Amino acid sequence: MSTPAQSSFRITNAPNIVYGKWDADRFETQSTDWVQVPGAEISLALGQGKPSYGARFVATFSAEALCSDTNNDGQGLLQATVFFGGEQGEPLSGNHRFVTARGNPEWSNHTLIRTVQFDPDLAARDVTARVKLKTQGASGGVQNWFLKVERFNL
Repeated sequence: MSTPAQSSFRITNAPNIVYGKWDADRFETQSTDWVQVPGAEISLALGQGKPSYGARFVATFSAEALCSDTNNDGQGLLQATVFFGGEQGEPLSGNHRFVTARGNPEWSNHTLIRTVQFDPDLAARDVTARVKLKTQGASGGVQNWFLKVERFNL
């Protein structure tokens, strides 16, 4: 279980580990359910025999993105977030607008940051970071993406 949401935190040390992964391949979707961007994941584990028993993770995802309106109502959007294991990172909302469909669709660069804290526990846990997308009244996608996760052990 992660710690209940807080709207701020303070870290006074450098990250224990920084992970990075990128890909140039284009991935497009029209799914209205969360789907993972292929390859956009970083394996993370907690608990006995792992790098730490608990940790705060801060994920940054940057990509060129495109969104095309499919309902012709100017309201189409591509949503994006980072899941850690089965939990979404904070800030958590029902409105993760990564890019919206406006005018003539054009690839443009967008970035998001998500965080989560898992309290110390001896039980081994898989909290792999995965970038996921979904659409609303649109088709959309990403390319030339970079995912960075900073790990602050507790």
